[in-house]
Amino acid sequence: MIGPFSTALLVAALALAVVALVHVVVNRQPGSLLLGALGVLEVALVAQLVIGIVLLVTDDHSTSAVVFVGYLVGILLILPAGVLWSLAERSRSGTAVLVLACLTVAFLVLRLGQLWDA
Repeated sequence: MIGPFSTALLVAALALAVVALVHVVVNRQPGSLLLGALGVLEVALVAQLVIGIVLLVTDDHSTSAVVFVGYLVGILLILPAGVLWSLAERSRSGTAVLVLACLTVAFLVLRLGQLWDA
């Protein structure tokens, strides 16, 4: 994978996790700014999917294609599920789901890098 892009995704996911955690601590519901930032992160994850598939097809790599594409597609489902849950559960625990979703995305980005380098 592309190192700087993966690093940017990782930093963005962790930063949004911190912002969501601040919302949990002060007992605020996620606003449009946080949801918009999560949307931008989701678009970047779609770009990662496209880049990952192109690199997988064009590069001679020993990475298992099924597992790698599974991670690329699976990571796209985390943020929308977290946002939907957060909007349905308009409480502190609903916002805490966004923290967990962002941390999960950060972990999966790291795992994708490990799969690619293996």
